[in-house]
Amino acid sequence: MRMLLVLLAFTMCLLADGQDTLRIGIAQADSLLIQRSLALLAQRYQVDMAEAERVQARLFQNPTLATEWSIRPSTGRVLDVAQPNGQMAVTAEKLFRIAGQRSLAVRAATSRVRLAEAEYAELAAALRFALHSNLYRQFYLSCAIAAIGSQLDLLKGVVDAYGTQFEKGNVSLKEATRLRTAYFQLDDERARLLMEVNGIQQELRTLLMEERVVVASPLAAEVVPLRPLPQDSVSLMALAEANRPRLRAAEAGVQASEEQLRLERRMAYPDLALGYTYDRNSNYLPNYNGLNIGIAVPLFDRNQAGIRRAQAEQKQARSQAELARQSVRQEVMRSLADLRVLQQHYTSASRGLDEQLDQLSESLVANYLKSNISLLEFTDLFEAYTSGIIAINSLKADLQQAYEELEFVSGQRLFVR
Repeated sequence: MRMLLVLLAFTMCLLADGQDTLRIGIAQADSLLIQRSLALLAQRYQVDMAEAERVQARLFQNPTLATEWSIRPSTGRVLDVAQPNGQMAVTAEKLFRIAGQRSLAVRAATSRVRLAEAEYAELAAALRFALHSNLYRQFYLSCAIAAIGSQLDLLKGVVDAYGTQFEKGNVSLKEATRLRTAYFQLDDERARLLMEVNGIQQELRTLLMEERVVVASPLAAEVVPLRPLPQDSVSLMALAEANRPRLRAAEAGVQASEEQLRLERRMAYPDLALGYTYDRNSNYLPNYNGLNIGIAVPLFDRNQAGIRRAQAEQKQARSQAELARQSVRQEVMRSLADLRVLQQHYTSASRGLDEQLDQLSESLVANYLKSNISLLEFTDLFEAYTSGIIAINSLKADLQQAYEELEFVSGQRLFVR
């Protein structure tokens, strides 16, 4: 197909720049994203930190060991603990969290781990969507640029020939100027597209942490313009509620807030301290052994502020979860509606336009040189060709982005590639 040939020519121009080039498909791009993305790496650390908090919550508190030695006993010796009549006391104490505080702390920490993991999955899906969208956009813009470039080469020959004939007085200034204007407008469109590609190139390099030129090279199965819709809106919304990481994160946030509220209420119960004391030569017995039991009396501090804060956080988490659920449902409905509009537009107005534009581009200059069409018709057709080639490739990019967006908002792979 002629479009594939001009796209290959455009890619060869990139290689001619003397820079290394990374030609990449969609699946390979996903693999590189997971390996290289600094945003994902930073979010992965959030999961690791949450996991560390869960490990910490499982640990028992350390016991306390204390000793007491007499500095100046009646004998006048300093630190005479080694003497038979020297005084020494040793105390060991362990603090116990009662009312199930430790188990609740572990459960709250476990919920925060699930929250961090769901947030990581949502970020990964968002980055994957951005990566795919940029790759498809670059691919189809490159198709348009390559097609316009081939027409520019043909038109340049005509413009140069008319310029020579104008200098000889064989053609009018009007004809020469109109052709140069058509060439300028076509080249201006190409320059605008190239600047857009440059912006996409920056995004791709940032996403993939790549210094080379990234060139999208999707497989044929990845650029099919029309794909059957797998399910209706109700089924897709149910699918999104079950699989979207954003909703899993919201549910984990609610669970974590509920566990934290239970923990804060249990924190109103004081800790129990159990200990053992051994005292030599400083009690009513020469070798005293005693049991220590201590507990704080909750007269003033019953963790009122912690409980109120946890209650507010629980209400906030529930509101955010409901907001996320409604937002995801609306995203699914909008994405599905947009995809249907684009598919209808492509089917009714754009299907087969590629072939017609190819035929037009192959015969346009030849028919003008043979005087089969006038100069006005020639320039009008050139403008129509340029607009058409940009519009059809933009529509294809929009279609692919719509497929990717529907998969992103539903949290599920829906289309076979």
